[in-house]
Amino acid sequence: MLVGVYQPSSPGSSNQLDAFAANAGFTPRITSYYTSDFAQPFALSFAKQMATQGTQVLVQWQPRNTSNVAIAAGQKDAAIVAAAQAIKSLNYQVIISYGQEMNGNWYPWGNQQTNTPAEYVAAYRHIWTIFQQQGVRNVTWLWGPNISYEGSSALKLWYPGDQYVDWVGLDGYYQQPTQTFDQLFGPSIAELRSFTNKPMIIAEVGVSGNTAASQLAGTFTGAALAGLIGIVYFDETQTGDSTHQDWRLENNSSAMAALRAAVNQFAARPLIGK
Repeated sequence: MLVGVYQPSSPGSSNQLDAFAANAGFTPRITSYYTSDFAQPFALSFAKQMATQGTQVLVQWQPRNTSNVAIAAGQKDAAIVAAAQAIKSLNYQVIISYGQEMNGNWYPWGNQQTNTPAEYVAAYRHIWTIFQQQGVRNVTWLWGPNISYEGSSALKLWYPGDQYVDWVGLDGYYQQPTQTFDQLFGPSIAELRSFTNKPMIIAEVGVSGNTAASQLAGTFTGAALAGLIGIVYFDETQTGDSTHQDWRLENNSSAMAALRAAVNQFAARPLIGK
């Protein structure tokens, strides 16, 4: 599997990523970052730096300060074209995920009364179409919903279609110490497999507390058995409630050891450096 990580300092600095790699004993194959504005320029220099270290960038392109309707209507085409041209200038792949966790109700581009699945799908397809028109061929298109939960809408409603998607992602966090991989991810994997056979990764996952090591090990084992191609770990401290915990592995020696062991067993290329 491809093992990746998100560090809060990305894309402004690689210091946290470098420290994580040194601590974990391997260089992540994917490093993600989140845009703070839809019109935020693509982090070209960061992508180039990551390429020299043997990792590719996953851009979590968030439609902040705009809407799916505005994007689909062409009001943000200048920003889309600029991103397309920047990525086209590279000679390696970039992963793009537009509007992650759209099936949840916590983001303005997601499952809310004023925002429909059809509007999200139209915006996603519009971005994809512009990239095709610009001749960009080095993008892996990732569609990344949250795991289904009680009261959430069907994942299929938000799916742009196989023509527009290269990889399917899932975001899920171990909010309870008793949760297992099959409990957390199993139902959503089965739901996704009912309408697409696209390669699948876990695009965000976090563990915490005394059960972090066992849950992290179980995540890799479960993902391998389910045929997933990668896992991107969300290595950030969050606070507030059970959905926002301290997910960082640096201060959890047993969890970091579990990560090293899982990488050695499952990773595509567990190496220091390129």
